[in-house]
Amino acid sequence: MVRGMRVVVTGGAGYVGSALVSCLLGRGYKILSLDNLSRGDYGVLDDYRDDPRLRVVVDDIRDRRRLEEVIRDFGVSETIFHLAAMPGLKLCRENPKEAIEVNVLGTFNVLEVARRLDICRVIFASSAAVYGVPLKLPVDEGHRLRPVNLYGVTKLAGENLMSFYHDVYGLETVVLRFGNIYGVGLFTRWETVIPRFVKLALEGKPLTIYGDGGSSRDFVHVWDIVEALRLSAEAEAGKVSGEVFNVGGEAVTVRDIAKIVMEEVKEYVGRDVEVVHLPPRVGETRELRYSMEKIKKRLGFSSKWTIRRGVKQLIEYYLNQCGGSRAVLN
Repeated sequence: MVRGMRVVVTGGAGYVGSALVSCLLGRGYKILSLDNLSRGDYGVLDDYRDDPRLRVVVDDIRDRRRLEEVIRDFGVSETIFHLAAMPGLKLCRENPKEAIEVNVLGTFNVLEVARRLDICRVIFASSAAVYGVPLKLPVDEGHRLRPVNLYGVTKLAGENLMSFYHDVYGLETVVLRFGNIYGVGLFTRWETVIPRFVKLALEGKPLTIYGDGGSSRDFVHVWDIVEALRLSAEAEAGKVSGEVFNVGGEAVTVRDIAKIVMEEVKEYVGRDVEVVHLPPRVGETRELRYSMEKIKKRLGFSSKWTIRRGVKQLIEYYLNQCGGSRAVLN
């Protein structure tokens, strides 16, 4: 345990960031969270409002001067978890200028501030989107990088900046390429496929599948993501500095996810669910499955959450939020 370790979390009011803050506070960390609240909400951290180890700030990583000022005022920090970003294919495609400013310029600002303030380590939240169309499966970290959408392009640019600051300035950098994140942390987002299917099914609406449902992704639960972030912060420099790691969980097809959701919703509320097929979406990879050998060997990481367990948790969460009697599964 690294009790008393001081860290900065960009995007700390977000989906992954808030769960990470909760985990690290439980391990005795002192945390500065920065978020511009474009998607995040500090309300999810209300349980920690009076915790003297947590400082929350509303600021934007695009303002480097302000970023440096806030982090300097917080005091000497060992690590920055850089999670702040404009997420997803659709948002980046519709807002290309902002996507580049946040995901590329913002990452440069974080790295430059880390260099100027002698912060040892920056851990960067990247994505499977940097791989593009896989040439082989499972995909390992040495696979060719050729993103097919702007989100992936901006994440790859961020990775290249991380490499530059490691190679030229000696900054300890760690890149984590997350699979498709789902599940209930301090809260959940309902837009991605697994939670969306759960919500649709519980509302009595059909599940919408793009194409034939045979496309697959590597789905990883938010609490597994948090564990990978924690391990990256607490590892010795020789195990992680300058390294890139896949962070995945379970590779399944959209069709199989629909089947699991239909089975579990039937079990919980006795409702049959229909499926509707729509045309395939442009710019999406057909199949992706991670090799997890590197992160398992270097950091001892392995995912704990199965898709079925995560679906059960989402159902419980939804029913609880809507006044149901069941508690959220942990």
